Amino acid sequence: MGADDTAEEAVTVTEPQVEDNREVHDKAEAEDRPRGGHRRGAGLWLPIVIFVVLLAVAAVVGRVIVPAGGPEAGAPPPTPAGSSSATPQPSVTPPVPGLPSLPTPPPRPADALDGWAQRIGSMVNVPEVAIEAYGYAQLMLQQTDPQCHLTWTTLAGIAQVESTHGQAGGAVLEPGGRSSPPIAGPLLDGRNGRPLVRDTDAGAFDGDATYDRNMGPMRLVPTVWRAQAIDADVDGILDPYDIDDASLALARLLCSGAEDLSKLTGWTAAVERFRNTPAGYARSVFREADNYGQLTRNAG
Repeated sequence: MGADDTAEEAVTVTEPQVEDNREVHDKAEAEDRPRGGHRRGAGLWLPIVIFVVLLAVAAVVGRVIVPAGGPEAGAPPPTPAGSSSATPQPSVTPPVPGLPSLPTPPPRPADALDGWAQRIGSMVNVPEVAIEAYGYAQLMLQQTDPQCHLTWTTLAGIAQVESTHGQAGGAVLEPGGRSSPPIAGPLLDGRNGRPLVRDTDAGAFDGDATYDRNMGPMRLVPTVWRAQAIDADVDGILDPYDIDDASLALARLLCSGAEDLSKLTGWTAAVERFRNTPAGYARSVFREADNYGQLTRNAG
């Protein structure tokens, strides 16, 4: 499904069981080399003190600039859970006489990026909760797979193309990270240029037991979600409709190959692993990611 489908309407779905284009620098292409073999292991787990620019501008894909300073945190973020069979946690409500109060949700790790996300969000006109999710996903992949070189701008570019950061069709991205109403694409039934993807989840995630559909702010399909699902906000729930969980799941997918995303060929291959379409999807994502990088290149 390509960029033309990104204006998908926000629709209410059955509540799931949650468990123009710029020329790239010749130098970037010249530096790129074929990479073989399988993805490296989990990598070194290092304390996060501050995210710094690791590559010179010429080595970054095109002109996608990583802002100076970047997201920072005073200590390593909590490690998200890899799987869970928990059911959706209800919203906290006033206590009812005779009934116990619902538990207070745990702190959201991405909240540690609040100051940075406020500055960046105001510069690029993106909700703060979304910027926090992208920055946190970058920091996590920086720990688990530092050779991937994923940046928050790539995640933001994909989110802009897919759902305008969880705001497609007039949806509102709430402070908790979910869109209201939830975002779901049309059935992948092979009609009107859509791919044919018969149901793979019995409707557990996308609400339809006949065909699959794209879900949430990153519009992940059920097969991708099952493979990469992770509880990024540490609330005990695996939720593809939550921007924290969806962003980190997508980051894991993008870094699941052997590519170096600081190189043009590697970056393109990673994006096309997510959406392999002939309609210029990678170019659209690059344009948006480059724009975010340019707008924030001097941010501290």
